[in-house]
Amino acid sequence: MIQNLTKILIIATITLVSIPVFAGAEAKMRSEVYIPIDPNKKKVGEECKSSDECQKHHECTNNGEKNVCTAPPPPKLPPGAVT
Repeated sequence: MIQNLTKILIIATITLVSIPVFAGAEAKMRSEVYIPIDPNKKKVGEECKSSDECQKHHECTNNGEKNVCTAPPPPKLPPGAVT
């Protein structure tokens, strides 16, 4: 009886510990989802008049003498993160 109870407690503990590990990995993968490129919109570095002409999540910004599509900056890594 005690052996069965011990086995059940060990299995429950392993299950409860492993769930957050897998959930964290899945959430990280979702944040790195590839955004498809729209062939009808302008790419980074091409001239534009408004942000509607650029790819999704890109902006039309002034680059000195002309407006060009620019990509958003990459997300910053937390302190101590190893790449």
